[in-house]
Amino acid sequence: MYVYRWDLDKTYLQTDFDSLRGLVRSATEPASAKRAVPGARAVMRGLSANPQARIYIVSGSPTQMRPVLEEKLRLDGVRWDHLTLKDNLGNLKRGRLRAIRGQFGYKLPELLRTRVGLGRAVRETCFGDDAEIDAVVYSVYADAVAGRLDASQVSRIMEASGAYPDQVQEALDALARLSTAQVVDRIFIRLERRVPSLRFEPLGGRVVPIHSWWQAALVLLHEGHLRPGDVAAVLDAVRTEAHRDPFAVAGLTQDIVRRGHVPPEVLDTVPFDDAWLAACRSALRALGPGEHRPPPADVAVDYLDLVRTFGRDE
Repeated sequence: MYVYRWDLDKTYLQTDFDSLRGLVRSATEPASAKRAVPGARAVMRGLSANPQARIYIVSGSPTQMRPVLEEKLRLDGVRWDHLTLKDNLGNLKRGRLRAIRGQFGYKLPELLRTRVGLGRAVRETCFGDDAEIDAVVYSVYADAVAGRLDASQVSRIMEASGAYPDQVQEALDALARLSTAQVVDRIFIRLERRVPSLRFEPLGGRVVPIHSWWQAALVLLHEGHLRPGDVAAVLDAVRTEAHRDPFAVAGLTQDIVRRGHVPPEVLDTVPFDDAWLAACRSALRALGPGEHRPPPADVAVDYLDLVRTFGRDE
């Protein structure tokens, strides 16, 4: 068994939360009107095609949207195993205004709760975006489960993020039930807000910032999570839905190799004869010896500082 943890808004779905019109449209539009981020559907379909895969979704969308979101996933041909949505109405009734927008105090306890019972051998890959603090939440989750953060450290980080005391306690209760294990392999962060990828370097090589799901597909191919046919489907989605040209896709390919997340030979296992893939291969051949960085190293993370850098839940 292998677990893939996904966010939805701005990670899988093209959602506008930055304007009142966007909020109203997101809350009222039918499933058929919702649009996936180019390439995201092909990635998730490829992952969920593996019978050993489990898709766990934790979204900040309100619980009232469950029927629409589930219908959207079905329309996209995605199989999922667990879908958690936020009880914003309950938060509003309790006067917990910070929890309505806050993500740290909501997501971390849920990640830890749904880890209980999986066992040390079950590994994970996480998917989020830069619109919230997904990279920090996932990294704290990974380091807490691995034993690199103890309960007191998790508590301080959550308090600094703006989490409520009961949310902190929920996280600590779940953490106490877990066996220590290194379980998170990768954390993909879609750069929806164009945050510079360098900003994520303090989190170490486990975090992979991506400008396109094409880049994630290359890493997932290299690590054995996607098949060549899945990667071809992602490429087709990127060029038809995002209207990228071959030069743009070749540039994305060069970028993920330059940053050391995949080797220059990443496309050697893709047997398809395609002009776009040919452009990508040509771009990789053009890289000089010094233009391919070694894989990013793991680092010691100052999470309290990063909560201040990425923003606390308000």
